Amino acid sequence: MPHLKHRTTSWGNISILVLVIGIVLVACAGPAAQEPTDEPTLLPTSAPEQTTEVIATEAPTAANAPTDAPAATETGEAAEVSFATDVLPILQSRCVNCHGGQRTEKGLNLTSYAHFMAGSEKGPVLVAGDAAGSKFIQLIEQGKMPKRGPKVLPDQFQVLVDWVNAGALNN
Repeated sequence: MPHLKHRTTSWGNISILVLVIGIVLVACAGPAAQEPTDEPTLLPTSAPEQTTEVIATEAPTAANAPTDAPAATETGEAAEVSFATDVLPILQSRCVNCHGGQRTEKGLNLTSYAHFMAGSEKGPVLVAGDAAGSKFIQLIEQGKMPKRGPKVLPDQFQVLVDWVNAGALNN
């Protein structure tokens, strides 16, 4: 009888192969399942879909620009200054002691828009739309006004300039 070679497989090699395959499968399968608990589970929810509508508008030109729009400041930002809420409080705190309170020096009364626009005994004190050409702004900028009391602060001065440059509106 011829001698037959038996191919023998070692059970040790098979068990190592099975172990390696098991480790690879576990590693690829992701996190293990958790035991159920009594705590609520937060599931991710999708946010409602949002849409943005784009509306085309015509660029402003001299022909379609509003006439009472505030002028741009030196920094390029539009200055929206109100006489009633921005300018008048500055005048009341810095100017009316001499121009509208107990006295009205040089005939200039700064207690209201109408009085302000009436000017002084020498005529108008401001040129709407032209702060640089307005005596009112020039005297503050030169430090000549106010003569007594607290000086106009830089941010207050800018409000006054912006208001005059925007047309000195009664708003």
